[in-house]
Amino acid sequence: MNSLSPTRLPWDQRQRLMLLEARVIWDGLIRAGDLRDAFDISTRKAEKDIALYRARCPDNLDLDVATGVYRASDRFEPAFLRGSAEEWLSVLRHHDLAQDLPLAMAAAGHVPAEILELPQREFDVRVLQRLGTAIREQRWLSIEYQSMNRPDPRALQIAPHSLAYVGRWHARAYSLEHQGFRDFLLSRIIGLPGLGDSAGIDSAQDWDWRNHVTVRVGPHPGLTEPQRRVVEHDFGMHHGTLEKHLRLALVPYWLKLMNVGRGDIERHAAEQQIVLLNQAELDAFNRLG
Repeated sequence: MNSLSPTRLPWDQRQRLMLLEARVIWDGLIRAGDLRDAFDISTRKAEKDIALYRARCPDNLDLDVATGVYRASDRFEPAFLRGSAEEWLSVLRHHDLAQDLPLAMAAAGHVPAEILELPQREFDVRVLQRLGTAIREQRWLSIEYQSMNRPDPRALQIAPHSLAYVGRWHARAYSLEHQGFRDFLLSRIIGLPGLGDSAGIDSAQDWDWRNHVTVRVGPHPGLTEPQRRVVEHDFGMHHGTLEKHLRLALVPYWLKLMNVGRGDIERHAAEQQIVLLNQAELDAFNRLG
């Protein structure tokens, strides 16, 4: 790693170079004034940042001598950002929350975008605080939990060891009442959990959490060849297959998010589009139940 590696730079300078690169990706060009105005620094300091970036990435920028504008070259490759579409779409999706970050600063006001998303399941932030403490200190947590399998809340003693986001936040925990590991949605914990004594429960005891399996998805066999190619591109498949290495405990959630499982091939190809390829393997792990 050389002295100009992003991790070796001061934090504030790294932020400026991230904005520089973001502007080049987003607009195709950068001016010293863009950095000067965004960070309230001098023009000379902005020019030094651009010079440093060009030293770090000599093939990324071409100088238009007549205008003093630096434009993205045909050989441009991101060095401070991933440069992926998802990186930008996540900024557009969360711009209001991240408006001071370099990516958000670069994207601000450039592209109109409307986002439709499922509502977030709200929960008391203090629940998250207590869960974090219980996880770090390996302690019991007393909760009131409203399951959809019961008409009323139930008092439970759980020993959480991890949090997971699968469209909704849940805690992976050992349940004293169930005598096993379960998933508990944070939005269904009622009131403030009570911290208890040391639980002595190790996540290594959670077999479904500790072990992994690869889930394989491919285009529906009923698609035409052009349809198949576009589906493979949409889902980032390689050689007709999308592979996802997952903890066994998270497999059912991912299958639900992807809308794949039993009976994929029986559904209309244009509607189903993708199918689960290793159903028998997941059935052996009881992940399709």
